[in-house]
Amino acid sequence: MVFDRNVPYNELPLLAPPEEKVIDTDILKKWGIARAAIAKLDGITNTLDDPQIMVNTISLQEAKESSKIENIVTTTDALYEAMALSATDKKSEAAKEVLRYRESLMEGMGLINTAQKLTKDILIRLFQIIKGSTASIRTDLQEVFLRKGGTGPTAREKVYTPPLGSAILNEKLDNLIEYLNDDDKYQHDPLIKMAVAHYQFKAIHPFIDGNGRTGRVTNVLYLSNKGLLKHPIAYFSKYISQNKKEYQYLIKGVTERQDWKSWILFMLDAVESTANYTIDKIEQINSLKEKTIIYIREKDAKIDIEYIEAIFTQPYIKSIHLSENTKYKVKTRKTATVILDKLVTLGALDPPKKIGREIVYINSTLINILSENED
Repeated sequence: MVFDRNVPYNELPLLAPPEEKVIDTDILKKWGIARAAIAKLDGITNTLDDPQIMVNTISLQEAKESSKIENIVTTTDALYEAMALSATDKKSEAAKEVLRYRESLMEGMGLINTAQKLTKDILIRLFQIIKGSTASIRTDLQEVFLRKGGTGPTAREKVYTPPLGSAILNEKLDNLIEYLNDDDKYQHDPLIKMAVAHYQFKAIHPFIDGNGRTGRVTNVLYLSNKGLLKHPIAYFSKYISQNKKEYQYLIKGVTERQDWKSWILFMLDAVESTANYTIDKIEQINSLKEKTIIYIREKDAKIDIEYIEAIFTQPYIKSIHLSENTKYKVKTRKTATVILDKLVTLGALDPPKKIGREIVYINSTLINILSENED
């Protein structure tokens, strides 16, 4: 069947693609570079005293960049402000969407660690968290279209019509899950599989909305499950966001011409670029943290290191973050406030700021590192 953008693409080929379309000298060369970069990132992450510090901070940036691809735009400051608000305070719709994406990352790690593999139920749950929905895979009546953006004469023109029908969608999803999990039957390296599966998930488009974000969350969960990353700290959305037109063009190339090579090379570039970018961020944050610890301990040796480290886990920190976390010795909000006020006096935190009903202390130097080059 010849591809027709106006007709549901029920003939979307099952995985795996023909071997000659996904493995050649150029791909293997690029794969080697990407594999080395991701291994270096994983190695650096595993030397950290508390990798969760980086997981917390960098995962929020991933959530922001992934949402930006879907034209949900907010800033690092706005996100941390939203996280600082109480449950009854009003958050912007953009911030709520981004925070749901981050929640899906965190819950997804727990789900995949328990299952020890990627499952269709996990994909559905990721989508539900991202969209704040109880919906599932599209029904037989839920036809969707992908349309061209912009404002020109061809704006809103159909560019792709995903498969339609729950039986077809489930068949193609089951095939995708098998491709990712069965390493005996499908012997491609996880980085190649991730690239192939990311296209396939986008093409299947199993949900009424949120497919792009669900697919991007799945990328890092899969790499973690396959042992390439001990901690979920490599996210590719920034690279995709910066190269959005090429990303969309190459997806179209796979659909219309089965041009897997160009697509896989793009995704391997994304892995390499992202790993190197994240390594640089980790080094900057670690350097700042170590300088801060040394400086504070010289000025006031009574302040435990754990409280200094806390302001790198929560760049917008409240006394409750210390007093209600069993990790810290402090047990009352009053005592926690005294500690945070000392850190303000010593210059590690900005003076407290009221956000909604909350009093928040901000590590603005860390925020500057995280939001560097932010539009």
